[in-house]
Amino acid sequence: MNRNEILEKLKEILVAADERGSDLIDSLSEQTRLQDDLALSSVNMLYMMIATEEVFNIRFDDVGVGEFKTVGDVVTYIGGKLS
Repeated sequence: MNRNEILEKLKEILVAADERGSDLIDSLSEQTRLQDDLALSSVNMLYMMIATEEVFNIRFDDVGVGEFKTVGDVVTYIGGKLS
């Protein structure tokens, strides 16, 4: 799975994690900051991680929620787990 495919699936997860819904997806890129730009709460971040584990069939076994600053950080982590 390439970065763009991962990003598209991650966008769906982030839209579901955030009450703003699909308005969020229009401006989302790998440079988007999870807390500063998206203002995701710790609960939203936890949901994102759990949903990401299920969708991509991976485990966040060596990182914490706070270690991801941007959408690109999450994409890179998922890509590493999938390879």
